[in-house]
Formats: sequence, C-alpha cells, structure tokens
Amino acid sequence: YDSNPGTVFCGGDGVSALCPCGNHGTSETGCANGSGVGVRLRGFGEVSVSADTFVLSAVNLVSSQPGLYFQGNNAVNSGNGNPFGDGLRCAGGGVRRLQIRFSNAGNGFPTSTTISVSAAGGVGAGQTKRYQLWYRNPGASSCLTGFNLTNGYEVAWTP
Repeated sequence: YDSNPGTVFCGGDGVSALCPCGNHGTSETGCANGSGVGVRLRGFGEVSVSADTFVLSAVNLVSSQPGLYFQGNNAVNSGNGNPFGDGLRCAGGGVRRLQIRFSNAGNGFPTSTTISVSAAGGVGAGQTKRYQLWYRNPGASSCLTGFNLTNGYEVAWTP
C-alpha cells in the first residue's frame, strides 16, 4: 500500500504557470478558490489494475459543492496547464469522467473517490494517466467564473 503513489504536477502556485486572476495557491495545490487557498489533489492505495485500491482525495474545497474527478492521457501544455475558469486545466486528451462527489463539511472540506479508478477509467497495465478534480466555487470565486480545478496528479499503473 503506497501512501502517495503518484506525482504532483501543474501546481497553481505561480511558479510553473500563472493562475488566471493572479489567484495563486500554495505549493503543489491548484489556484486559490473563494476561500483563499488552492485545493490539493493526492492519491492513496495500490495503483494496480488487478488489485486496485487507489483512491483520489482532495482537500480545501468549499463547503458542500460538487466536483468531477476526471482522467486524461496527457499533461496539458507540457504539464503547466492552461487557464480554465479560476484555475488551470492540467489533464487532457482522451478525457474520461470518473465520479462526481460533494465536498464534506468536515475539516478542510475533503472529498474522495469511492469507485475503482482503473475500471472507471478503462486503464491498462503500463499506462500513465493524469487526474484532476473540477469543482464548483460559487460566491467569492476569484475570476467570477464559479468553478476551479485542483493541481494535476500523475500515476503509472502496474499489472
């Protein structure tokens, strides 16, 4: 069981790419949302297509809002992302929707996947996939678009 089996990329910290409204988050998070912080996406568990216990998890969301976990084949703009809403679109190419989850009212407003990520994403052994969470950010949204994204997270799947 690996507590962090992937690699963070496309942080909205203003170093690799600029956030759309100068709304930079902290290191290795997405661009800042209406609460003033970026949402951090990480993965946990076994990234094996035969024994998949892999879970995507995000913290620092805004309260009780929906978010869409999605998978892409590529790291957009060489892993720096492109402006999209209040954030950066980091994962693209052959995009697959994985699961919609609502942020929990708990500490840090977390959310996690509850599905088999490899099955939902049609993943094969030896493939590298990129993940992100696209979430609603109403009210005090930095660029007033009402949505934002996490950092990107890359995983190399094993048999």
